[in-house]
Amino acid sequence: MQKITRKIKSQNGNLVLETALIIPIILLISYFMISATMTVKHEIIMRYALDQTSKELSVIIPLAEVAGEQIGQPIIEDVWEQIDELGEDFKQSMGDFAASIFLQDYLQKTVDKWIQAGASQLNIRIPPDQRQIILEKTTDHALELKMNYHIYTPWTKTKKTAITYLPLWSKFDQDYDGKTEEKDSDQEADNIWSEHNFVRGSYFRDKYNANLPFNYPIISSFNNGKATSIRSIDLTSPTYQDETKLEKQIQYEINQLANFQGSNRDTKINPSQIGADDIISRELVLVIPKNSKYEINDPIFLSMKSEANYQGVSLRIDQHGNSYRYQEKPSNEE
Repeated sequence: MQKITRKIKSQNGNLVLETALIIPIILLISYFMISATMTVKHEIIMRYALDQTSKELSVIIPLAEVAGEQIGQPIIEDVWEQIDELGEDFKQSMGDFAASIFLQDYLQKTVDKWIQAGASQLNIRIPPDQRQIILEKTTDHALELKMNYHIYTPWTKTKKTAITYLPLWSKFDQDYDGKTEEKDSDQEADNIWSEHNFVRGSYFRDKYNANLPFNYPIISSFNNGKATSIRSIDLTSPTYQDETKLEKQIQYEINQLANFQGSNRDTKINPSQIGADDIISRELVLVIPKNSKYEINDPIFLSMKSEANYQGVSLRIDQHGNSYRYQEKPSNEE
């Protein structure tokens, strides 16, 4: 009897030992299975959200290009009706659409919208996250939309990246090709005004040595405490023949820079993030074509410089090339 009892106790002990050894293994396997499932679902949702945002952005970009053009009345009314729905920030983001507040807010809100839609379809919860959405111009006709995000499991936080691409076409592509090497610098300076807002913005960023990411909000470069915003406005556009509209556009750019208090976006320079205390001075560089009706010392610019100084912003007006986007090029300049 005692022998049987000892045998039972021994078997029970072995069972407890085996259980103690097996349960952690089962839990570990379960953890990896749950983590793998969550990771796959999260990646699917993030890619879905980015793709859907890319599709919407591909419709918004052409609107940005035609916003200031003089086209047929029935068409322009339809365009402006759509633009009105996008808000005032969109209308005034023409100086540099890529760095506009509208685009930053639009990308964030649209991605969040599609993330929630995807999570609802898969019946899972996506925890709050500091997602970083980056738009880069890879070529004159392609944009890369990238999102840095994190996948959260019960025990880990993993950094991930989703990438998608969208085409960038302009109706003026036949007149200008950014890949063509121009022997005549004046010709290149003229041609850039016929390019898409994104391409033109990138061109002037390079000209003025911008050192911040392509769609970093508001400012284009930051050096020794100086925050610089680089904007270009084609003053030959029918829109800006109305001085009130031009004044409103410049005032908008001044206000944006004056109110800029930094961002949590990675700068890819030192400092890695710009805070309000890092900013010592602010400069707005406004590039305009030489052949508009406005001269460098036009009263409207002098007035805007005074207004900018009052808000702590130095306004610099530079002329670059001639724009023939809205008017015929003189035969003696061809």
